[in-house]
Amino acid sequence: MYTFGLVAGVAVCLEFYVLDRYFARDRLRVNMWALAVTLICAGILGARLDSVLVHAIRHADLQSAGAKMLAVDGGYTYLGAVLAALPAALVFRRMNHLPWRSFDGAFCIGLGYAVGRIGCFLAGDGDYGAPTSLPWGMSFPHGTVPTSLRVHPTMLYSSAWEFLLFFLLWRLSNPERRPPLRAGTIFCIYILSSSAGRFLVEFLSRNPVLALGLKEAQWVSLALIVFATVLLIAIHFKPGPEPG
Repeated sequence: MYTFGLVAGVAVCLEFYVLDRYFARDRLRVNMWALAVTLICAGILGARLDSVLVHAIRHADLQSAGAKMLAVDGGYTYLGAVLAALPAALVFRRMNHLPWRSFDGAFCIGLGYAVGRIGCFLAGDGDYGAPTSLPWGMSFPHGTVPTSLRVHPTMLYSSAWEFLLFFLLWRLSNPERRPPLRAGTIFCIYILSSSAGRFLVEFLSRNPVLALGLKEAQWVSLALIVFATVLLIAIHFKPGPEPG
């Protein structure tokens, strides 16, 4: 079994275990098996579709996009998974009559992302950053995409940021916290913070520029930042009693 596959499997199991603990702590009854299947299927589809479309647009080869979707090899993107999982989660919430505060558990998925990025690091799969002379620069001579240059271990930067976010938001989301937060606040904080971290790390990445000096992940991150900011403002200016 390849290292990345093993770590990715552990990451998925861990994030849904922690999400289950979050729902239990918040006294929310959720069918975790159904939720896991929904989000995993949507996430894989979105991650693959985003990777294929970006590659097709970059190489002006939209005709082969359908064939690449079904190919065994090829990339997957985390942001594509997020963009696909959000509407899937909305449909799941509506079909299962869950309250909006169930979305506040989204930060638990970030824990899986943090572990998954360690898998990228161990595999040396090309997600590393630009060359650097900093003392923690690393080379990947035996990686999936080998390099003998000392480069930024950007996978570990993203991993450390997501671990930090998880532990801070786990404490902030405690249902015993006083005063309580409005439903959706933790969700918005996570989307904002995670997207901001990805936006900054991308300045050190090797990914090609898409437009106006920014890379594809940075444009997606900006869109998510705007979405979360508007939603956060709407939540806190919405009339009604504070959550009890």
